[in-house]
Amino acid sequence: MRAIRFDGYGDYDVLRLVDVPEPDPAPGEVVVKMAAAAVNPFDNTVRRGWVAQVAAGLIQGNEGAGVVVGDGSSTLPAGTRVMLMGAYGFARSGTWQEYVTAGPTEATKVPDNLSDVEAAAVPVAYIAAQLALMNGVRLTPGMTLLIPGVGGSVGNAAIQLATAQGASRVITSAGRTEKAEKARGLGYTDVIDLAKETLSEGVMRLTDGKGVDAALDSIGGSITGEALKSVAPGGRVINMGYPAGTDLTVNSLTLIWSALGAGGSTSVEGFNIYFQPAEAYTAAWGTVLPLLANGTVKPAIDRSYPLEEAAEATRHLIEDRPFGKVVLTI
Repeated sequence: MRAIRFDGYGDYDVLRLVDVPEPDPAPGEVVVKMAAAAVNPFDNTVRRGWVAQVAAGLIQGNEGAGVVVGDGSSTLPAGTRVMLMGAYGFARSGTWQEYVTAGPTEATKVPDNLSDVEAAAVPVAYIAAQLALMNGVRLTPGMTLLIPGVGGSVGNAAIQLATAQGASRVITSAGRTEKAEKARGLGYTDVIDLAKETLSEGVMRLTDGKGVDAALDSIGGSITGEALKSVAPGGRVINMGYPAGTDLTVNSLTLIWSALGAGGSTSVEGFNIYFQPAEAYTAAWGTVLPLLANGTVKPAIDRSYPLEEAAEATRHLIEDRPFGKVVLTI
């Protein structure tokens, strides 16, 4: 079967279309014929050798969608459309291949209203966003939030999920004017155009200098420090991503002087979706699936590429910073 693998760390061109044997399911697993698989910044991080635990020679991709084939199981019979999320592309062979095995905790039934491409774009972005909102931000109805990066998959998902769960106001941002205009055209109202003002300037303008209760930062780099300047005293910045850079830029005076505010010191905290308890994933899916099924939330798709163009798809995601998810069709 066809798969995309990298046999040595490096740039996009180390990704190769190869022929590999079809996988044999372990006890309790099903075989899934893949229809689509998403491209994520994490794939780029792994391929470049920045995750020391992952050796070269791995098939990439850590989420996707397809249909159960073969014998299936009692809970996932043959013909069931599923979304996949787990240790794919990290601790096990990834989703950028024609067939994948999945255990019961790795496969989730796809709502009927989602296409294969849309379903492939759901697991990492929406579950990551929901976990961070629940266990990082600790979202409660009425909170005001800053979620930068309206065009990014996690940021976009988090904005939709926070709004659906009672946030009173969600402020976001776009790095380019055309992306800010696209976001406004899609109905996002509080969009800061970073080509015209800084993130903190925009937040303070929109909140009359009060700031927001918390910020969920999936961007990193200089945005983390700007998010810190944007929260009210006692607020939190939750960092969970780094497409703008792994070296975060934070002004220590912002942290130190925030202690003078009535709400107490502000803080910056890291959040990793892969180190959450099993029950947290169950709770996250329990929230996300009904919202997907009734159309309250919906993944934004930039474009899809055939599997053999995985290198160009990855380059497009990393360098062009599109609005929405990039997906491979298989």
